[in-house]
Amino acid sequence: MESLMEEAGTRGRFQVLMVTAFKVGMLPVAWSMMQMSFVGLVPDWWCEPPSGSIFSYGNWSRDNATFHSCTRQNETCQNLIFDDSVRTVVNEWSLVCDLSYVKPMMTSLQMAGVLVGALLGGQMSDSLGRRLTVYATSLTHTVCCVVAAFSVSWQMFAVMRTLTGVTLGVYLVASFSFPLEFVSPAWRQTVAFIPGWSFGIFLFSLIAWLFPHWSYLHIALAILSVPFLLTWFVMPESARWLAVKGRLEEAEAVIELVARVNRRQKPPDTLDRLRKVVEKEQKTGQGRRYTYIDVYRGWRMAFTSLVLNFMWFCMSFCYYGISFGVTGLSGNLYLNIFLMAAVEIPSNFSTVFLSERLGRRWTIFLFSLICSLSSFSILIVDLTVPKDKTAVITMGLAMVSKLAVGAARLSILTFTSEQYPTVIRNLGYGASNTISRVGGALAPVLLNMDTDKEVVRGYVVVGVLLAVSGFATLLLRETKGQALKDSLEVIAEESEKVERSSEGTNEGDRTSSEPSVHEMTVWTVNSEVASNETVSVKL
Repeated sequence: MESLMEEAGTRGRFQVLMVTAFKVGMLPVAWSMMQMSFVGLVPDWWCEPPSGSIFSYGNWSRDNATFHSCTRQNETCQNLIFDDSVRTVVNEWSLVCDLSYVKPMMTSLQMAGVLVGALLGGQMSDSLGRRLTVYATSLTHTVCCVVAAFSVSWQMFAVMRTLTGVTLGVYLVASFSFPLEFVSPAWRQTVAFIPGWSFGIFLFSLIAWLFPHWSYLHIALAILSVPFLLTWFVMPESARWLAVKGRLEEAEAVIELVARVNRRQKPPDTLDRLRKVVEKEQKTGQGRRYTYIDVYRGWRMAFTSLVLNFMWFCMSFCYYGISFGVTGLSGNLYLNIFLMAAVEIPSNFSTVFLSERLGRRWTIFLFSLICSLSSFSILIVDLTVPKDKTAVITMGLAMVSKLAVGAARLSILTFTSEQYPTVIRNLGYGASNTISRVGGALAPVLLNMDTDKEVVRGYVVVGVLLAVSGFATLLLRETKGQALKDSLEVIAEESEKVERSSEGTNEGDRTSSEPSVHEMTVWTVNSEVASNETVSVKL
């Protein structure tokens, strides 16, 4: 399969157009994920006292903190006044005082939806196909945004944000592996880290500044999704997925399309070579419906999956823990959102550079180690540096930790996809993505960094987890420059080779005069050439 794709072209015009389309598709996804950072913003608000109320003593003023209160002497405020410079769901439905729990609940529901979507995304894309899953999810996401924009109650809006979260989770899983199955090994890392996510957040901060209204932002988000949806009419299904599903004529047509767009000739004997892929898959059962159980079936696959799951959990837990623990940048809200996205871009490019030179494993290990060391340094600073000087140093080390763990998280995306064969690639990626969502949900609860002592304690936890996660990376095989596997049979064959190699090493040189099965085979083949060549079997 790899040779077919190479002959059709894996670094040509087709790949440039496809990657561009998917990076455009990532803009509304990043925007939507960050949507609640503005939509759920709590504006300044005051309680305007009614005539004759106990609230009416003194001069009422928005500058008077006395009136920033829900109750006084057991009397509940009946008239809330909000700052009208922004319009969020909080002042739309007065989500303060006895309804103050609603805003964080909406964010939690969205993240819960993302978790469910990540779990569904792997199964859907490996069963229904990459193309159908990606575009159906994008369309559903667009519809959810439009409906959310016209919500008539906070309950309706909360439901739509939950459904939006599900579509985001499915899309993030299904869309990542799709373009990677069309590009060369040398391009996989570069394609994965073109900062479409960051540009989506940039665009969100700009539009939120121009139109600070929660409903308008949802409508603008739906409009932004349209260009990607239109690429449905020209984007083909993954040839690899079609091949392992036995849909050879369709796979042949896709390869022919790729070759034509790349201005190359269709590879010779394409259909016959595709049949070999199917024959390989038949050994494990053609037409079989793979599930998440297959991600953990067999000792080697289970070991790989469990190590990846652990690494994803640690990185997500630490990344979101650091993000929620940093006190934040002072100044304009929209500028802060912009800067928090911009700070991720240097790590993107450094990750691409290092992963193509050091390899995937050592890049992840290096950034994990940097994060661990900078996190432990916060403890050292707290113990040795005078308290009046710790604030700036701690913030600097915290930013280094955030950049490093962010780079490690980016590196593991491609590394995970390359570990699995085509038949369960999105299932494996989806399983790890789901575990990472659990880590992200637990981070703000278990890594509470509101006080100085909690900050130091939290970074010690981050340092330990990232150190263990970094060393765990070295237990997995390197995938830099390796062809993508297509069948579980290939994984099984590799495991058998490893076992045979291990057995041969343990047995040492054979002294018995009775040859092994391998020796007899070589002896038969070479009997006409030489009568004493059995030594050649010691591979």
